[in-house]
Parts: sequence; C-alpha cells; structure tokens
Amino acid sequence: MNTEPIDLNRRRRAAQATKAVKIGALCAAAALVLLIVLLNSVYVVGENEQAVLSRFGVIQEVVLSPTNDFTDQNPELMNAEDTRLQNVTIVKDKGLRFKLPFVTSVQIYDGRLNTFTSNAEPVNTADKKQYYVTIFGQWQIANPALFSITQQNMFKVEQYLDNLVFPVIVQNINNLNASDFVNNKDMLNQTLDQALETINDTVKESGIRFKDIQVNRTLLPDANMQSTYERMIANRAKVAQQLRSEGEEEYNKAVAAADRDARVLTSDAVRDAERIKGEGDAEALAIYADAYSVDPEFYSYWRSLQALENALKENTTLVLDEDNPLWADLLRYVSETQADTSAPAPTRTPEPEPEPETAPGENE
Repeated sequence: MNTEPIDLNRRRRAAQATKAVKIGALCAAAALVLLIVLLNSVYVVGENEQAVLSRFGVIQEVVLSPTNDFTDQNPELMNAEDTRLQNVTIVKDKGLRFKLPFVTSVQIYDGRLNTFTSNAEPVNTADKKQYYVTIFGQWQIANPALFSITQQNMFKVEQYLDNLVFPVIVQNINNLNASDFVNNKDMLNQTLDQALETINDTVKESGIRFKDIQVNRTLLPDANMQSTYERMIANRAKVAQQLRSEGEEEYNKAVAAADRDARVLTSDAVRDAERIKGEGDAEALAIYADAYSVDPEFYSYWRSLQALENALKENTTLVLDEDNPLWADLLRYVSETQADTSAPAPTRTPEPEPEPETAPGENE
C-alpha cells in the first residue's frame, strides 16, 4: 500500500487564504453597512425645497426656506391640539443636513409657486347679468408640516382648492354690477384682493398661502352674445360720433380763427396801401405844383395834351368849341407857330470889313 506524503505548508497556506477571504468579506460588509448608515444619516434640502422630519409618525422638525415668514406670522398654527404638531422644531436652512438613520423619515416638498386654474363656471352679477368665469391663482406650500397632515398629496389639494376658492370669488363678484365687473379694473382688483384675504384666512390651516388670484377668462352665454355685440357696436358708434363732433368743432374754431386773421391782415394791408397811396399822391401833387409854378403855360398845355390823348381813342370823334380849355391852348400854340413861320426874316447889315494893317515903313 502506497501512501502520499502530507504537505503541511500547503494546508497552512490554504487556511491563510480562507481567513483572508473571510476578513475581506467582513470588511466589505462593514463598509457597505457603514455606507448605508451614512446614506440614511444625511439628506439634502434643495434651493426650492422644504422638508418634514418625523419619527414614528410624529413630526419632529420642519426645514423651511430662509425667506419663509409664514410660521412667524401664524405661530398659533403650530400649537394645535394635534399631537403630531407638538414640540416641532422650525429650522430655516438649505443644503446638506444630518438625521438619525432608519428612525427619522424625511419628506421633501416643493416650495415654489403652483398654478391653480378653475373650470369655467357661471357667475351672476348684482344686476342679474351672467358670465362664465375662469379663475387663475398662484399658491405655495408655506408650512409643509400642516400640509402633510391635512392634504398629504397634490391631487387632494387640487380638489380642496377647487371647492374652496371659486365659491369665495363668486360671492364677491355677486356684489358687483356688470359694468364694473367688465370695465372697472380697479374695483375688480379690489374685490379680488378681499377674496384673496378671505381665502388665505381659510387655507392657512392647511399650510397653504395664495400669492395672487385673478380672473383668467370671462365669457358670455351664447344667448347674450349677440345682444352684447350690438350694445358694444352702439357704444363704439356713440364714441365715434362724439369724436367726429369734437373734430368738427375744432375744425370750425380753426376756420373761424383763420378767417379772422385773414380779415385783420387784409384790413391792415388796405390801410397801409391807402396810406402809402395818399403819401404818393401828396408827393406827386407837390411835384406837379413845383412844375406848374416854373412854367404855368407849358404845364397847362401839357395837361391838355394828356387829356386829349386819353379822350381820343380808336374810332373816337371829339367835338370841341374853340374856347374849350382842352382846345384853346392847342389852337393858340398852332397860331403862334404859324405866325412865327410866316413873318419875313430880318435883314442883317453887313459889318464893315476891317482895314488891313500895314507894316511900319511899308508906305514910305
């Protein structure tokens, strides 16, 4: 019978390898457990997030945004009889935070604004006019602890707001006349502000805060649509007629002012022209007077010629007496001219010629 030798070193190496594997496995398990514990010991609150920390169903801590002042304005809400809200710590912080692992659970809530839009519902004004109105609002979770207790999720809060917000808006709009509801934006905004205050007083117990509420859309019933269009057309026609009347009035004022200015300018021009003409006539008369004083007979003869020139036009016959002033001067001038041409010319006596001078000593 053959027997093989036993290798003690080989067995020792195998035992050491098995021990190393066990140690490695234990270290890996410990690291994994440590990682799990570490991951369950920290949580992160984002910039637009809020957190609720609870232990065995009891809220222990609430992490809010540093700018959230809801709990400061409503401290009585955290002193409610609900045992889940007793001794709750309010922390305003962001970023990485620590908690007890496996014991403390964390719920993250969005702190940004949410949009609420209602369905189109009929609304009657104070003067019995009906409109279909859609409400638009902006709200946010201001206290996640109250929100987690009363609403739990977004689906439930949508139903809650739809049943609450619209009736309050309708109740306030019922006090307005149709003209104020449609045309008077200041009065409508004032009414909506009152409704917003009423709604916030109600929803604050659920940790909700509305930032704004507006009328998103207003529609008329089909039965009233045509009559409303006709009334709008009549109102626009009335405004157009008023604008045309005002324009016609302004046009008449402008025309009257232009006519008045034209008459003033014309009268001033006529006055200045008459003055200048008078001054010219006076100067001309002065010149005529000076000329007449130099040679009255020639001036009278020249004026007669001008008068005859103006009187004797083409195919015109003028019969004048010889004593007529227009004819007398001309006849006298012609007679004098004929007399001068028929008279004999005077004889000139020749002057004696001077004797030639003799040079001295020429006759000797």
